Amino acid sequence: MKPHPKNRPTSLIAHLTQQVILTIVGLIIAFAVVTMAAITAHFYQDAVFDSRMIFGNLISQRKTSQKLVLNVYNRSRDARIWVVQDTHVIARSRNAPPTPPKFPYTGILLDPITYQLASRVNHVTFVVDWPLSSDVALLRNLSLVVLLVTLAGMGVGVWVSRWATRRALAPVEAMTLGVGRMLDTGRVMPVPMPPVRDEFYDLAGLFNRLLSNLEERRQRDQALLADATHHLRTPMAVIRGNLDLVKTGKELSKVVWDESMAAIDRTLADMSRLVDDLLAMESAHNLSAQLLEPLDLLVLAHEVFEDACAIAIDSTHLAFDNVANGPIWVWAYPEFARRALWSIMDNALKYCDPVNGHIVMALTEDRSSGFSGISLMNNGRGIAAQDMPLIFSRFFRGKEAQTVGGTGLGLSLAQSLMRAQLGTISMASRSGKTQATLWFKKLSPSESSAQ
Repeated sequence: MKPHPKNRPTSLIAHLTQQVILTIVGLIIAFAVVTMAAITAHFYQDAVFDSRMIFGNLISQRKTSQKLVLNVYNRSRDARIWVVQDTHVIARSRNAPPTPPKFPYTGILLDPITYQLASRVNHVTFVVDWPLSSDVALLRNLSLVVLLVTLAGMGVGVWVSRWATRRALAPVEAMTLGVGRMLDTGRVMPVPMPPVRDEFYDLAGLFNRLLSNLEERRQRDQALLADATHHLRTPMAVIRGNLDLVKTGKELSKVVWDESMAAIDRTLADMSRLVDDLLAMESAHNLSAQLLEPLDLLVLAHEVFEDACAIAIDSTHLAFDNVANGPIWVWAYPEFARRALWSIMDNALKYCDPVNGHIVMALTEDRSSGFSGISLMNNGRGIAAQDMPLIFSRFFRGKEAQTVGGTGLGLSLAQSLMRAQLGTISMASRSGKTQATLWFKKLSPSESSAQ
């Protein structure tokens, strides 16, 4: 079904062209009107001035000289002059009819168009009638010229406006074609950048940044889905196997029953933790820096340390090396900061020496970079040198870590959470000791004093 003509969209080029044409036509018409009004006013002022000058000459001369003045104006295009006393014309110029057109009257007369000045001096009225027909003819010719110029200006304006709008909107047309190609091919490609750094250049740059972010997020979502699918397959197979064993209908011993239920419960707990960690990592990617708020690292460290002491086994000794003289204010998202610290604390507890474990929590500061941090050092298995470049990868578990339960998301989750808070995480391992440090961006002195 074809759209109704009234519902058809108007292109931006046509809309801008129409606006430019209307603007140009309006300016030309306004200029023509103002010009004609100025010329008309000038002619009128000239007629008034000339009439008054003749009147001045008449009243300043003697009677014999007045006759000379009256005889000078004898052509049809010259001023016509009457000298009236008691409604009787006592003298007139040679080109003047017996009586004035309108007596006494000062102003414009229309048939024929003239300017008449009537002024009384010593019981004598002088009437000067200045013809304006030649001025009107000139105005008529000027009007025709202005009309032709206006029409020509309109034509030129149409061509110039279409050329200018097409040239100005060429970047928009290029971006539109680029988006159309992306929709047709299903591939994300940057839109072409305009050659001139203007508003369209900035718009194209922002649009490309948006496309880049969307493509990055799409790839991240695909990777998340692939990782979740891959790592959930084994737990689901474990659950399915134990459920099939229970559903066989055979009488099972209490030991077998308990083992099956324990396996299902353990597997469900691992799946729940895996999904929860993956969702937390995705939330971290979408966190806006504007949501960050001041957080006292000393308070956070004390809370996590006390909770860790409550669950640590007897063979593990925890120590808190507190060197801070007061609050340490940093920018953070409290929920993410706590979860990141728990991720590295969980690793420290898992991989600590099982016989004589030792974990030290400490607050640290890097004055040159404006970051403060919480570090955890533990003794135990350590991290192999070849594994260090991979420890922040999703689901990576080194040779030593494979003997301990876990999903392989702890450090990757901690890194994602710290990046979302404008911070970072550093790891170091040597001689059986591993140190992990969470670095948070400090508040400025003025911001800290306001807390």
